[in-house]
Amino acid sequence: MDGVLNINKPTGMTSHDVVQLARRLLGEKRIGHTGTLDPLATGVLVLCIGKATRIAQYLEAGDKEYRAIMRLGVTTDTLDAEGRVLETRTYAAPDRATLLKVMQQFTGSIMQSPPAFSAVKIAGVPSYKLARQGRAKPNKPRPATIYSIDLTAFENPLVNLTVRCAKGVYIRSLCADIGDALYAGAHLTGLQRTKSGIFSIDTAVTLETFAGMAKSGTVAAAVTSIDDALAEFPVIELSTEESGKVIHGNKIEYPAAHRGQNTRRGLVRIHDSLGRLLGLARHDGITISPELVFS
Repeated sequence: MDGVLNINKPTGMTSHDVVQLARRLLGEKRIGHTGTLDPLATGVLVLCIGKATRIAQYLEAGDKEYRAIMRLGVTTDTLDAEGRVLETRTYAAPDRATLLKVMQQFTGSIMQSPPAFSAVKIAGVPSYKLARQGRAKPNKPRPATIYSIDLTAFENPLVNLTVRCAKGVYIRSLCADIGDALYAGAHLTGLQRTKSGIFSIDTAVTLETFAGMAKSGTVAAAVTSIDDALAEFPVIELSTEESGKVIHGNKIEYPAAHRGQNTRRGLVRIHDSLGRLLGLARHDGITISPELVFS
């Protein structure tokens, strides 16, 4: 089986746990996910199956959306509810206007430090392993992009947020940073990923449903084809001659039939004359260079 499966991950499981379960249920070793969710988190976990593992990096690069619950007044070593409490602070409860003003400071292109308890590697060692040994140092800030933060509910000390962001944003760090900016401290108590690229929570399959479909042999009904999973990338259709060159890794001239179109420069899907997916390529409006080709 080759394709992409949108799983609604339950709380308490690691992303790797879900991958291992999928491998057992489908009898397929080639399964990977496109973006880790912490055990505390639920929601969209996109699995790539079979040949689709080759497109994992492109799906992982998609934008994300999260629903988060943040608790003010308490900080933890993991920045979430599963960690050890470091401090309980007395603070003046902010009003809604103050919350909105502070949240706005963390939108756009910002610098964000990954949590000590994260998979970020330091000299080849995952940061969380060093943190468990008490040897972790603050991770260096790195660029992050947050498109919007919406305040959906506030009943002190709990703050409900919807965050839309690019790949690589740590919601735990965001909550901790907002808490510090409010002079209250904060940690993440609940998180659901509602979107990852084109995949949303509305179409995600629970593990119970997935297990039932695997048992009845109907999993294919929930699997998105490789071509459809790459739907965010525009299509360029090639002639038989052009297709033959591309599948052998050769650069070709940008097809005349597509010149003048408002096709975004960058990655495109390449189809043959029968509409079959050949792979992904990069183009500059002059030439097309194959980057990933399926036989």
